[in-house]
Amino acid sequence: MRAIRPVRIAVLSITLALAALGANWGTKPAQSGVTRPPLSAAFQNVGAWRCVQNLPISEDVVKALKLDDFVYQAYRRDKGEVNLYIGYYHSAKKVGAAHDPLVCFQGQGWSVGSRQSGDYRLQKHPEFSVSYSSMVAELQGEKQVIVYWFQVNDKTTPSTHAQKLAMLMDRISGRSEENAFVRLSAPVGAETPEAIRQRIFTFIDDFYPELVRYVKQMETKRKT
Repeated sequence: MRAIRPVRIAVLSITLALAALGANWGTKPAQSGVTRPPLSAAFQNVGAWRCVQNLPISEDVVKALKLDDFVYQAYRRDKGEVNLYIGYYHSAKKVGAAHDPLVCFQGQGWSVGSRQSGDYRLQKHPEFSVSYSSMVAELQGEKQVIVYWFQVNDKTTPSTHAQKLAMLMDRISGRSEENAFVRLSAPVGAETPEAIRQRIFTFIDDFYPELVRYVKQMETKRKT
């Protein structure tokens, strides 16, 4: 009989753990009386970036994504603009409800290239880092740079599979079920995609510490 390799054992163990977590998600009672500032108010401005437009999302999309809260806004600093979307969830049951942009954009006819993933350590706050994925999407001459990640409490993951594992670990340790999908985008225009990426990361420098504070505030309220 062939021995089972340790790597296969580890993969099998994680798969079984995730299955067990999925079976038990939703058995934890939701805590009432938690006052939550809407995301649109909490992120009206981000550092020196000013909100210049609330971008529309249809009710059908809100229902399809099972959103508990969301913000979709355009921000500007000097002449640079960045669009921010956060789809926010209060329950571990909804981990995986957000669509990976790689699938979503291609499904809408966009061609996708220049895919990357990595860890970005914030310049202004080096105690924070973000594990992200990015890509360049193009449709009918319009080109956008997109940077995104999946949030579990104060941790970031570059994929929804890693998000599920992070949620498993947090539930085992008794943490809250706060989770989100974060997407930042900006049109390329006359600039290079790399210049747009740098603009987005400059926005992240101001934005991400505020997001962590928001998530931790919600986690603290759930415990009280």
